[in-house]
Amino acid sequence: MDGKPYRLREFISPRDGRSLILDLSAGLALGPLPGFERFPEAVAPLLPHVDGLVCSPGQAGRVRARSQKDAALLVRASWTNALRGPDFVLPLETVRYIPILSAQEGLDVGACALVLDFLLGYEEEIEGSCLSATVQLALEGNRLSMPVLVQVRPSGPRVALRDRAIALGVSYALEGGADGVALPWPGQRTFADVVAMAGDRPLWIVPASPEQAGAEAAEALAQGACGIWLDPVYVGAAALEGLLFALRAQVHPEPSEAGR
Repeated sequence: MDGKPYRLREFISPRDGRSLILDLSAGLALGPLPGFERFPEAVAPLLPHVDGLVCSPGQAGRVRARSQKDAALLVRASWTNALRGPDFVLPLETVRYIPILSAQEGLDVGACALVLDFLLGYEEEIEGSCLSATVQLALEGNRLSMPVLVQVRPSGPRVALRDRAIALGVSYALEGGADGVALPWPGQRTFADVVAMAGDRPLWIVPASPEQAGAEAAEALAQGACGIWLDPVYVGAAALEGLLFALRAQVHPEPSEAGR
């Protein structure tokens, strides 16, 4: 029996089919995120606000015991230095992409899904490595009933038409066997194409900034997105809980009195 649907329901609400994901795994490439140096203490108050928490393999072991009402654990299965900007302490000379976790290792650290990056706009070798890693992990995931989610990152210098690059990245991820995709908002027309491609596989939108999160969430959810995937690299820890609270109300609106 395929156990993937059961694991997906750990972070996609069976009530409304929607999901709010918090991704704190950027520390793999960037070092500790500001405000999360004491990871267990900083993340604990956020768990009740989200459906899923994306961690690095090291962070996964530091998340304290969670109740069934708290976030499910997703684990990043690839490393890349492509997230490092020009102000990073170690200047980026060559983009690297390395798979770091197998499906079995994901099970061992308690993950209910694994997350891979898919980099776009770089040399063909990088994009080929992303596709190969997706296919390999998806095959392993099928054997172990471990869902594999892919985050599309159109961040390379060769990206010309960003919306079409995002759609192409989603198509690569789906063809590679991804069970769901996180992507930047590509605009209404392109997102309609992406929804048609994905079929019943869930899609999460990664907002471009805190200021755009609410508007992008509204458009994406109206067009069939499963939910929002929040990467707090651009959000201060102090403001994060409030933003999560507001996004949760959008993703999981309470039924009206009339509809009860």
